[in-house]
Amino acid sequence: METYYTKTHEWVRFPTPDTAVVGVTAYWIQKQKDPSCINLCDEGDYLNAGDVAGDIEFLKGVFDIHAPVSGEVSCVHDDLFLSPQTLKTEPFTWLFQLTEIERPRKLLTQAQYEAYLHEREERNG
Repeated sequence: METYYTKTHEWVRFPTPDTAVVGVTAYWIQKQKDPSCINLCDEGDYLNAGDVAGDIEFLKGVFDIHAPVSGEVSCVHDDLFLSPQTLKTEPFTWLFQLTEIERPRKLLTQAQYEAYLHEREERNG
């Protein structure tokens, strides 16, 4: 199953044509260090692509998680509320699932995401 990315460091996979599984990238988690708290949307919420779907608290601050596609939240990974460290120790840990999705055209392939990260690292020195 192919994984797509956003420039705000979310990943998304499509196990079926109308379902999306969403998480945050290992790159982003490693940059922020240790997650201490996570807040996520609720089952039944409708999210538009780009909407804030929750946040993760780190020592550096609180950072928003954005929905990479539009759809209805069908499932939330509740175990993360008690153990947000899982995001650091298990790459590709999912956060929430959406159904009845609408895919935007702005998603990046893995190669495009890696090129974006490389370009960003070069700019920031």
